[in-house]
Amino acid sequence: MEIITLALIVFCASSLFSMIGLGGAIFYVPFFYWISGDFISSVTIALLLNTITSGSAAITYVRKQMVDFKITIPFIIASMIGAQIGAYFTKIVPVSLLLFVFSMLMLFVGEEMIFSRAQVMYREKHIDGNKRYLLIVICGFLIGTVSGMLGIGGGTFIVPLLLILGFTIKRAAASSGFIVLFTSLSAFMAHASSWDPDPYMVAAAVVASFLGAQLGSHLMHGRIKAETLQKMFGAILLIMAIKMLSGFI
Repeated sequence: MEIITLALIVFCASSLFSMIGLGGAIFYVPFFYWISGDFISSVTIALLLNTITSGSAAITYVRKQMVDFKITIPFIIASMIGAQIGAYFTKIVPVSLLLFVFSMLMLFVGEEMIFSRAQVMYREKHIDGNKRYLLIVICGFLIGTVSGMLGIGGGTFIVPLLLILGFTIKRAAASSGFIVLFTSLSAFMAHASSWDPDPYMVAAAVVASFLGAQLGSHLMHGRIKAETLQKMFGAILLIMAIKMLSGFI
């Protein structure tokens, strides 16, 4: 695939995913795997792009004081440790198993995006007191491990967890974006030592991802409905997951 074509795809994906509050790693991993056929390399570049997208959004969230640091700091520490362990498992677990797990995850995320039940389901129960910090540490570690192993940021799981802790949806999304920045960065650093990519492809993808995220964050305030885009990408994820799973049947 030509670099210009790749950059355009990443730009569009970054723009659309940033409108619905996702870094896009759930899309980038299978996309780059189809291009290169190398799962480890695909995970690494997906984590890099996720870091850039989340970092751009985190700047805005922090400036607007939308991030709850009392919750995010312990979450970040636990998730960064988990990400290092997850990256190790990526190197020893069979690629076919990782692809199967990733496909199942795509099915789950796609279904959640289409039906948008998470906010209703998780808002009914709240966890307060010391239990919330224990939950944060345990879940942070587990989410970080999954992030390092599969190359995702973990925002899909972090937002529902923060809703359980009593966050509003906007504050949950902002705090999640801040957490995902560090989780993705930690996982990327664990994979980067053995990564030997095409520098021109990486540079084009990085620039396209950054510009796309900037465009998407501005378009979100326009006439485009985020819910429509969310359902559309949910359908795309389901189609991609089914296609990946068909290789195991």
